[in-house]
Amino acid sequence: MATSIYHKADHFCRMIKGRIFYGWWIITLGSLVLAVGMGIFYHSFTVFFLPLKRDFGVSSAAISLLYGAARLEGGVEGPLIGYLIDRFGPRVLIIMGAIITGVGFILLSTVDSFGAFFLIYILVISLGYNAGFFHPVSTAVNSWFIRRRAIGFATIMAAGSMGGVVMAPLLSYIILNSGWRNGTLFAGLLILIVALPAGLVIHRSPEVRGLYPDGMDPEKPHSGLQAVPEVHFTVKEALKNLSYWLLFIGITLRILVTIALAVHLIPILVWKGLSEVIGAYAVSLFTFVSIATTLMMGWMGDRFNKALLCSAGILPTIFVMLGLVVSSDKTILFALPIGLAITIGTAPLNWSLIGDLFGRRSYATLRGIMGIGYGVATFLSPIYAGWIFDRTGSYTIVLMTFSIILLVSTLIFAMLCFTPLGRSSLGFVGVYDEKVKD
Repeated sequence: MATSIYHKADHFCRMIKGRIFYGWWIITLGSLVLAVGMGIFYHSFTVFFLPLKRDFGVSSAAISLLYGAARLEGGVEGPLIGYLIDRFGPRVLIIMGAIITGVGFILLSTVDSFGAFFLIYILVISLGYNAGFFHPVSTAVNSWFIRRRAIGFATIMAAGSMGGVVMAPLLSYIILNSGWRNGTLFAGLLILIVALPAGLVIHRSPEVRGLYPDGMDPEKPHSGLQAVPEVHFTVKEALKNLSYWLLFIGITLRILVTIALAVHLIPILVWKGLSEVIGAYAVSLFTFVSIATTLMMGWMGDRFNKALLCSAGILPTIFVMLGLVVSSDKTILFALPIGLAITIGTAPLNWSLIGDLFGRRSYATLRGIMGIGYGVATFLSPIYAGWIFDRTGSYTIVLMTFSIILLVSTLIFAMLCFTPLGRSSLGFVGVYDEKVKD
């Protein structure tokens, strides 16, 4: 049956070849995969936080450990998954990941202990998600686009945020009315129904279909766009470059904070006086605003310096966290999801910078190696936040610490602009849609 679906979908895409660049279909299909995957696994975990804590009678640190361990597992497997994607292509990993993740969520609906929940979430769901969702989809986008890489990444990430806008309140409604087990059952079935067929026709690169990145043909200059010089770094060459490690650290520190804030978003808002129900809608506000900021950053990233945009985009979250510490005004609580959404909006620029600086050849492996850094960081940061709150009854120390960490990340992204590779590889921005002169 899966083979039949693949052939029908592929036949349809071939019928429209020449009318719409197939890369945009890659983005459309990848967006469906991430709308379900990110909407459930990433954006909606916070709606499970307090129900799981009450049902299993565990601490905030224990629930944070659950999510942190999932991120750590993703970091550990990152280099291997990256190698497999570069070796076999994104499609294989997406199909396997969708099956494993969907079945894992269904299995969660049957558990009666935190230990069993922990094992399934880490060894099944996390394994499937980290292998089969954002990593292979982003690799496909990086392969199909060069000049429009930032807007490509922005589109798939905006789709993930749109998934959060729908899934967070929907899962919250299911959980509050019929329990978190029905919520996980629904999540698993939805992943299998949507992500699995969408992944069947995601091809690894334009070359395998006789096409070129961005839909351009270098032998036909009248196509209207000037060719962008492409770099081809091996893994070994990239690891010897200062720009890679600056990017590694900057991304790691940015994700360290944003992941912890996303996990603790509802608990932080409840700490400051909001109800869980209003907190769930604040999550929707966060994901909804993320759509706009992600698309805007993607559009800007194809025209201006991505590293500087990454640096500037972190500042709003710093200001809001400091505001939460010094102010008791509840209106600032709704600035937290907005500020966080702006910073999250820089994420597609983070991932497209890897392609801009080091090319398409080893993208998945290089991104997978970075996963070790932010996997360890995001394992520790939610646990740290929960541990501090359990002992102090406050997130004040957490917010101060995270502000300092994000400030360092801001400075590192700014430094990236002044490295030799950064200056040369980011120099083509601003010539978007420039006509080729005879």
